[in-house]
Amino acid sequence: MNAMLLKRVQLGLVHVAVAMTLVPINSTLNRVMIRELALPATLVAILASLPYLFSPVQVAIGSLSDRYSLFGLRRTPYIVAGLLLCVTGVVISPWAAFQLAEGGAAGILAGLLPFLAWGMGYNLASVCYLALASELSGEEGRGKTVAVMWFMMIVSIILTAVSLSRMLDPYTPAALSAAFR
Repeated sequence: MNAMLLKRVQLGLVHVAVAMTLVPINSTLNRVMIRELALPATLVAILASLPYLFSPVQVAIGSLSDRYSLFGLRRTPYIVAGLLLCVTGVVISPWAAFQLAEGGAAGILAGLLPFLAWGMGYNLASVCYLALASELSGEEGRGKTVAVMWFMMIVSIILTAVSLSRMLDPYTPAALSAAFR
């Protein structure tokens, strides 16, 4: 395997990690909240859209990661922090969904947490690893790098969705909590 292909696969692994957190929080959890927990679809749609409201922050994040290194690295710490926020959002989301189903202001605040954590993590990780991919692949290899990254992401989305559906058949609150850990 040549060095550039190895770099493309390594970059694709970041895409895989983000995709593995995307499916639980933006697909499976939404279905569970609407169907199993009988939450209003409008509320679930608002929560699911919150991560995308952070998108304008990507400009500031990209600028920050370009100008300020952490531990001598420009992009890696930001990518790792973003992935940790994504994972945190997924891990706490079953608890938050159950709190949301119980109602009240505390339930709403709990419901916001996983979507806000995941959204900030997604925006933090994605802008930094896309900039890194662009830098490492150069103008000539950018198309191949993007193709490898997106292929790996699509395959991981499919595998994650299939795995989660099997883990949640039949649905129980305990199965949901176990599947999201």
